[in-house]
Amino acid sequence: MSYASKILALLALLLPMGYGLFIEPSWVEVTRWKREVGLGGVSFTIAQLSDLHISKIGKTEKQTLAILHALKPDLILLTGDVIDQKDSLPALKAFLQQLPPSIKVSILGNWEHWSDVNLQTLAALYEQYDVALLVNRCISLANKGVPLSIAGLDDYTTGMPDLEQTFRNCGEDEAVVLAEHSPGLFDESYSPGLGKIAFSLAGHTHGGQLAIGSKAIFTPRGSGQYVAGWYDTAWGDLYVSRGVGTSILPLRIGARPEVVLFEIR
Repeated sequence: MSYASKILALLALLLPMGYGLFIEPSWVEVTRWKREVGLGGVSFTIAQLSDLHISKIGKTEKQTLAILHALKPDLILLTGDVIDQKDSLPALKAFLQQLPPSIKVSILGNWEHWSDVNLQTLAALYEQYDVALLVNRCISLANKGVPLSIAGLDDYTTGMPDLEQTFRNCGEDEAVVLAEHSPGLFDESYSPGLGKIAFSLAGHTHGGQLAIGSKAIFTPRGSGQYVAGWYDTAWGDLYVSRGVGTSILPLRIGARPEVVLFEIR
């Protein structure tokens, strides 16, 4: 191989790596969707943040916060893997301090379970910044003038999701948005008698984090058949977010981080 060919081969390797390390991970996209769920003429917006894997307030986190302040969502929903180590609680605190005013809800992902963080300490930190941590629990927003319930399950991969317990707390005759971190749950059968779900939200996959087109090179255990975007499941419509942060490798190629905004009526 000639010297020029070697240089070209090296550039062919380094350029994608540089892009994946320094450009795409902080190139946060806003994805917008509209859904009719029967709110009786009320309009309500939900911003989904998944898989922050926050360890510091860096470029990606600042970009995400700026997007949230611009969007001014009615509700911010954190769908798990917000942190992946217990030492990240100070960074999480700094992030929560900078969130815009809104209703705020979080659920657990596999990394909250694996991180050895004290879940009571995590719940207390969330509560300090008016974030409701939902672990097999549902909250009604009727007191906010919105006939909507948000149901949060424990993580399917590492936790113990309990549907009956979760739906027990939902408001009667209200549309339910179901949040579950690992989308593999939605490959399971579902009993309509548990409750009617308007649509469900998940994360976990990072859109593959490294993808070619819509094909992920790898998705973690608990992803099921899902990578990113909308899916028709036995549970109803499911949206799987590509998330914001990275895990294992600090790379994103073909799977831009996203903040998802749902306008529902």
